[in-house]
Amino acid sequence: MEGFAYFPVIVYRDERPDLVGKVLGACLRRLEEVRSPNRHLNQSVHLGQEPSLRELSDYLLLSSVGFLRDQGYSTEKYDFHLSGFWAQELNHGAATDVHVHRNSQVCGWFFLESPEGGSYPVYHDSRIHKAMVELDFEQGQDINNATQSIHFNNVKAGSVFFGNSWLHHQLSPNQSETPTRCVHFIVSHKDRTCIIC
Repeated sequence: MEGFAYFPVIVYRDERPDLVGKVLGACLRRLEEVRSPNRHLNQSVHLGQEPSLRELSDYLLLSSVGFLRDQGYSTEKYDFHLSGFWAQELNHGAATDVHVHRNSQVCGWFFLESPEGGSYPVYHDSRIHKAMVELDFEQGQDINNATQSIHFNNVKAGSVFFGNSWLHHQLSPNQSETPTRCVHFIVSHKDRTCIIC
């Protein structure tokens, strides 16, 4: 029997430890402004205008547009921008719920500090109708069509993840006493208008 793999879901990963030292200080300062001892998850205000994060934001935006183009989208018809750009700090036990980002195209994380046992990205099968008729499956080391989620439990400072915003994702619970710190970002678009055609 012949099989055809259509509608692929792609998660992109890069390693950019060279950017961690350039942005960590600014992210820690912004987290300090919102940190509360009663919260397990702290999130800064939108950091899109932070001058010290410009190199990181440019890298995230250009990489996002590049992979959208590689996926076959007509990126020249749109203007893309970082609509979400926050420093996050997950203390012991903190996690994020499974979610997607509406009205956007790309989302991901840039990890600043990733302790042993810390939070990491989990991507869930986004074929929503599959869950309605799901069979039990053999959980093994191999990833196959029955796999329900992908765990990137080997992140380190400088790990970067990109995915389409419609892909269900979350950060796993932090099992470490040391916080996991990262930047969570979202890329949105506007139709490009033609002033002189």
